[in-house]
Amino acid sequence: MAESIVQDWLADYRRIQNQPAEVSSFAVDHETDPEIAEAIYTIFSERQRHEILVHEICQQFLAFYRAPEDSLKKFPLQFIPVLIYTYLHAVAAGDKKGARSIETLLICIYNAEISTEDGGQHVVTFRMPILAQASVYHEEKNLPMTDLRRWEENCNREIKWGPHAQIEAITAQNRLRIMTALMFCYNQQVSLTQKSALIHLCRVASQLVNQGFSKQHAHRISYGSDSGGTLVPKSITPRIPLSSSFLVELVHAIYFAMFNGFGTVAIQTLDDIHHRACFEMYTELILVTSAVRNSLHANPSGQPSDGPMGLSVALTPATNTVTTAISKSMITNASFRTKKLPDDIPIQVQDLTMPQAPPMLASVTEEVDPKDQQQTQNTSSRNSIIRPSMEGIKAQAHKALIAGFKKSKDKEKDKDKD
Repeated sequence: MAESIVQDWLADYRRIQNQPAEVSSFAVDHETDPEIAEAIYTIFSERQRHEILVHEICQQFLAFYRAPEDSLKKFPLQFIPVLIYTYLHAVAAGDKKGARSIETLLICIYNAEISTEDGGQHVVTFRMPILAQASVYHEEKNLPMTDLRRWEENCNREIKWGPHAQIEAITAQNRLRIMTALMFCYNQQVSLTQKSALIHLCRVASQLVNQGFSKQHAHRISYGSDSGGTLVPKSITPRIPLSSSFLVELVHAIYFAMFNGFGTVAIQTLDDIHHRACFEMYTELILVTSAVRNSLHANPSGQPSDGPMGLSVALTPATNTVTTAISKSMITNASFRTKKLPDDIPIQVQDLTMPQAPPMLASVTEEVDPKDQQQTQNTSSRNSIIRPSMEGIKAQAHKALIAGFKKSKDKEKDKDKD
């Protein structure tokens, strides 16, 4: 079924390739018809059975890539991960001659992507996000001018990709460097590819990192283990050597697929890449995979808030007013409701004969609960009982003084009579 679909597709393009109007409509059909892409994926997965058909597909891809229509040019780019896996698998299996057409296609795409239209070297520059300047990851932070100047001087650095030299053949020395550059070009245009290409990306990535390993490939066998123990079964398929930089670019593509409808498959692929990173002891790759895995705890993939570019951004509206939230339990000046004192306060007559207690300040009462009010009434009644007894003592003392004064006067009168 897939073979007949691909053959019809090849025949249709040969028939209309000299008619610009027909080529434009043919290019539009590629964007809305995923059946052709699925058939091509099937042919590449069975490369050894369809060697002649694979060669014709590579020639068709090269013609599309050199076509002036942008829709035709971006169609072969979605097959870059599949082409890389098919080529690396053939090289690892010792069948490099059987993948000559794929190698030629990869060389042509690589030389075209690293060069400009006038034949110069293509250089990509981008700025790392910092706190002093806004980006798609965060808003601009309100910092003093001194701190902003310090951030701009120390952190405002441009990252460059390129320049790269053109090649004529893929060797063991430059193989992984070329594959890394091709994956970088794929990541730049991954949002323009069909959604169905993302599931094939995840499957190919898992095959790249898992081939040549058993199921528990993340654990190394200790050199001091018992030789008489059970041996790990040797895999039939050879292991594909991969570099840390290539796998980092692969993680970028997997991260995009994770937030664009293929969260479950992408997370499993990310775990496979993490296991391969632990096996190879790639520190940079372990840092990237661990960061992505830990970020999923706070922002799991597959949520409605996921952005179309694999970013979940929450921006607050830009307002000039500053609003502060006050806690209900916070005590402020408005919490105290004072009671106005009367204007005329009666003057208390002091008794000089009795020792005086230190003057007491008048208290300001607040609105209290009924229970607290009942307690205050009980205490006031107790004070009222004590006050009459104190006044009685004062009255008795006053009478005693008057009686003593009268006796002294009577004695003086008696002396005068004598």
